[in-house]
Amino acid sequence: MSLIDDLVFYLDNPAAYVEDIIGAVPTPQQRKVLERLPYDSAIAGKSGHGIGKTALEAWSILWFLPLHPFARVPCTAPTAHQLEDVLWPEIKYWLNGSSIKNHLEWTKTRLAVKGFEETWFAVPRSSNKPENLQGFHGAYVLYVIDEASGVPQEIMEVVEGALTNKGAKLLMMGNPTQVSGTFYDAFHKDRALYKTFTFNSEESSLVSSSYCKRIAKKYGKESDVYRVRVKGIFAKGSPDTLIHLDVLEKAIIRTVDPVGKIFIGVDPARFGDDESVICYRHGYDVKPFSGFHGIDTTRLAGEVSRLVKRIRVGGYDETIQVRIDDTGIGAGVTDQLRLQENKLNIRVVPVNFGGSGDNDYTDTASKMWGNIKSLLPYLHLPDDDDLIAQLSTRKYRLMPDGRVKLEKKEDMKKRGLTSPDRADALALCLGDFHIPVLGKTKHKKKPITAGMRNRKF
Repeated sequence: MSLIDDLVFYLDNPAAYVEDIIGAVPTPQQRKVLERLPYDSAIAGKSGHGIGKTALEAWSILWFLPLHPFARVPCTAPTAHQLEDVLWPEIKYWLNGSSIKNHLEWTKTRLAVKGFEETWFAVPRSSNKPENLQGFHGAYVLYVIDEASGVPQEIMEVVEGALTNKGAKLLMMGNPTQVSGTFYDAFHKDRALYKTFTFNSEESSLVSSSYCKRIAKKYGKESDVYRVRVKGIFAKGSPDTLIHLDVLEKAIIRTVDPVGKIFIGVDPARFGDDESVICYRHGYDVKPFSGFHGIDTTRLAGEVSRLVKRIRVGGYDETIQVRIDDTGIGAGVTDQLRLQENKLNIRVVPVNFGGSGDNDYTDTASKMWGNIKSLLPYLHLPDDDDLIAQLSTRKYRLMPDGRVKLEKKEDMKKRGLTSPDRADALALCLGDFHIPVLGKTKHKKKPITAGMRNRKF
């Protein structure tokens, strides 16, 4: 075939292009999207974890850019990490192994056709300002939205407006974490405007069956965690669940400044299936958790001491409050850390989850989980599957006096769930309604007030 014949063939056959030019082998799920790229102006794909969404997006960019004269490909994602550390390096990876690597130039800020760097390119654009996605004009424009469910609505509105231009296309992929917004609407009220796909991780050759089985065993196949992270379908949001998954997913992608005081929460478990967990936060920024199985109170106290020393190396010199679940074996951790209060400049605060409640909650545990719910709109949480699952599966009920009572751990285990050790450590780390949370998010100008902390469901 001539060069012109090759171009015409690959314009209509992106899957063949990926195999022949990029040197990759798409899965059946990835192939379905590739086959529709030439024909649909707007494609939305939701899926569980691990099915190869990022690779699919990278291939789509590497197909569209060189085959469409003077094309523009703006790309965005909810976070700088997802855009700059995941999607953009994925493009470089596949470009380097392709037969077009000598014709495209990749940098950290641009992918361009050599010799036409200013007029024929793909660029990463952060989703923090609508104007970042404006001004892309031309005969061929492809908007690529990674993890689209988490991209702010004002950004999506800019993209939707651009689709009115002839020759503009949209590819948005993601986990179905939010039950509102453009991505959600693409599968519901605006479905006629999109070619949609739903991909189940159970059906992908890229996903280990052990992952799907683990999520099913720990949280149940009917849980929102399984629906979103395995089956690729939107959460139901059970009305008797205290904290809903979409709120937690927003906390994962939220960006906050690590300013203010540092607090540490410790949930001891000692031996058995339960996990001893250490959680710490700097202002609204909750750091990755440390979990341990089968350790005694001495080892756990030592791990807390080591964490404090590591924080001190970073230059933080204020007193650190360490809040410990003091019921049962937790008293041993409390006693050992109290011996080091002056040396480590810490203040040990024992907490009894079974303590009395107040006008809104029947007991301390219910009150502390209610505090998590109230503070979630301001927090950044680590992307921790176990934490998110524990927070999103615990139920509550209203008592005859109108107070909230949290589901007992024993009842959770009867439903096949694990002990919410990580969630309890977070509750400890956040304190209760009388412990102020210092710091501010980039999205909120006003500090949290006592009234906000005490608002009811």
